[in-house]
Amino acid sequence: MKNYSIILLSLIICSGTHCKTVRAASSSPRRTQAQDSAQTNVKDSICTTLFTQSIFDTLAPRAVAPYSYTGFCNAVINWNRINPIPIFSGDTDTEKKNELAAFLGHVLHESHDFQAAREYSQCKAFTTDSVGKVYCKPVGYVGGTYTDPYCSLQHTPTTHPDGCACAPVPESTSMPGYVEADQLFFGRGPLQTSWNYNYKKLSDALRAEGVDICAAPDLVATNEEYAWISAFLFWTTSTGAVGTTCGQAVKCEGSFGSTLNVINGGLECPAISGHESTIWERLNDYCAAASALGVEELLSLDGCDGLKYKFDQCVGSGWCPACAVWEDKIGAPSTKEAQEECLSVSAPKQAAPSAPKHGRPSSSSNSAQI
Repeated sequence: MKNYSIILLSLIICSGTHCKTVRAASSSPRRTQAQDSAQTNVKDSICTTLFTQSIFDTLAPRAVAPYSYTGFCNAVINWNRINPIPIFSGDTDTEKKNELAAFLGHVLHESHDFQAAREYSQCKAFTTDSVGKVYCKPVGYVGGTYTDPYCSLQHTPTTHPDGCACAPVPESTSMPGYVEADQLFFGRGPLQTSWNYNYKKLSDALRAEGVDICAAPDLVATNEEYAWISAFLFWTTSTGAVGTTCGQAVKCEGSFGSTLNVINGGLECPAISGHESTIWERLNDYCAAASALGVEELLSLDGCDGLKYKFDQCVGSGWCPACAVWEDKIGAPSTKEAQEECLSVSAPKQAAPSAPKHGRPSSSSNSAQI
């Protein structure tokens, strides 16, 4: 049985350039046999009945590795067998579909409909040697030592809070003009995990598997289960500046807007100049996922300033064709009392580092990331 236990001893909450440390539970409590048994039907309830290969292919017809339907299903099963904070495991099919639609809306957007294993803006080209090692030619790089923009020297294996070891990267001697991709911490995976301190949290979560993501961050772009696990870890543990996780935002608040606030609130709640189209693309992906899964109504757009206005603007302009059928089918947020009751009994909140940049992996045809 694969073990993706969350091991989050000291966690980072970042806002702008300021980071603070939060103490969290030392390890995940062992799941009981009853909990394991309850999760054995995850494949049937999520990946057969509710989310099929056909739906995956409809939403992402040009998906590339490491994004696959099988990899997603295996990752869900293995995650929920071990971790105390399950994913897509609501009490009803409606709750499961609501969370899955919100999750898919975000990861489809962040990964350019599962076509971007690595962010577009950092490497002009990639090459692979005879043993499979991947090399990156950074944008604007002319050789010599390269400084990774996602290496925080304030976060090291011995600092508190910690991070993966990182340093200026030498030019490859076997691949002149390139540097080793495994020495860089740019965005990878469904939610474009980036920065050395975020990779450290993922590495800790995969430690029991004998996987050192710090030493091989490019596994998030090449291993299908690790790619999905990186997104599940963020979804179930990161609170950003909001105070709730994405999973809690769906379950307790009934809100898609709050999930966006966790993921990219600094740029999209409300949208700053240049990110208006980013919101429209994200909304259209969410609406497409909601239609494919057959949800009853969209989650509330509350929790993200200006999101409802952007939704109406997008539908009216024709930029969000998938959202037109949902214009009059947007749910109301849960009452404050219901939210408080739900949060009081939900899994303990464990803040993890907010992914510091989100938006479709930047290229000439997609919105820029920060």
